[in-house]
Amino acid sequence: MSENGQELELEALERQLDDAFETTRPRAGFEDELWLRMQSSRPAPRRLRDAFAGLWNGVRAVPAVPAAATALVLIVAVGVGVFTLGGLGHPGGAGSGAAGRLSAPNAGQSFAESFGKVPTPVFNGGPKPTTPQQTTAPATGDFPGPVRLQWTGTFTLNTTTAPVYRYHEPSAADSDQFASALGAVLRGRPDGFLGMYSAADYTLKVRGTIASAQSSPAYFILSGPNLPASDTAGGPQAAADVFLAQHSLVPQWPYTVAVDTTSDPVKVVYERQFQVIGYGPAYLLNSNGDHYGIEVDLSANRVVLASGMLPVNFDIANYNLVSSADAINAALATSSTAASPAVPLVQLNHAEMVYVLVPAGDHSFYEPAYLFTGTLQSGGQSYTKRVLIPAIDPTQRS
Repeated sequence: MSENGQELELEALERQLDDAFETTRPRAGFEDELWLRMQSSRPAPRRLRDAFAGLWNGVRAVPAVPAAATALVLIVAVGVGVFTLGGLGHPGGAGSGAAGRLSAPNAGQSFAESFGKVPTPVFNGGPKPTTPQQTTAPATGDFPGPVRLQWTGTFTLNTTTAPVYRYHEPSAADSDQFASALGAVLRGRPDGFLGMYSAADYTLKVRGTIASAQSSPAYFILSGPNLPASDTAGGPQAAADVFLAQHSLVPQWPYTVAVDTTSDPVKVVYERQFQVIGYGPAYLLNSNGDHYGIEVDLSANRVVLASGMLPVNFDIANYNLVSSADAINAALATSSTAASPAVPLVQLNHAEMVYVLVPAGDHSFYEPAYLFTGTLQSGGQSYTKRVLIPAIDPTQRS
């Protein structure tokens, strides 16, 4: 074929690619949502188009590439683009160090376009007393009896929506993949666990979601007698950091670190946060009302236990929130109706957005909630009163 013939063939193929792009673009409005909600610098289809433009120019700059080979490269690339934009490239299973990966196809969608109504959180009568996680923290717990509530704080929200995260229940294959990435070998599947594994210096157990205790899928690393002590020149957190890095378990999500040195073993907790546009970071609470994520326990400079959230893939969708005024009213509605002076009055003066796990069978959710807190004195002891209120609009909850 002549050089002019090859040029005409390439131009025809380029027009076909342009037509293909017009039919493989995401739904209307997706790019704007992704720009605003996910802070993406550029829409995915445009980045893909630019990548093709660079590929096209690079191929045309090499005279030795035959037209047939060029066409093959571009056809394969178009197939990859369609595969990605259609959401078929959703990664499956769990991998080390990536607890909480997002699945892009649902990013920024509203609830009507993805999950539908989500289950309402059940708080099991409210959070239980917390364990102090800082050496300077007072040993306070929730007041056990009825109280009268009064709001004296300020609570203003600068957002009307927040993301909900959904994951599908991990399988034994997901557990095996996670263990394999850590270099552990399957030894069995005891009741209540997806798998038990062993490595040179530790035993690993992996379990799924526990609905009754509202516990996330988790892993547990129990050290063996030959696990060496950690270098604690930088303190317990430094030792925990080194251990997590050595085992590819450093959290890939936002967090703060709390250290409890009041007992043996010393506990280093990497407290998970979820980012909410227009609000900021919101802590994840367990069924006791404590921050959690990953915990590393050390005794005599040696890691004895490391446990944390099993890495899972997340889908994400935005849901409407109840207003701060409605949330305050809902919190006060939990107040005791008794008018007796013996019922103590608690002045709630702090409110924040948090996240809670809501188990739902083969898939579960991390949903936003509002946590209200206040303190009171009774019998010479200081107590904290905490009230959790669902944050998602009731019309979008089942």
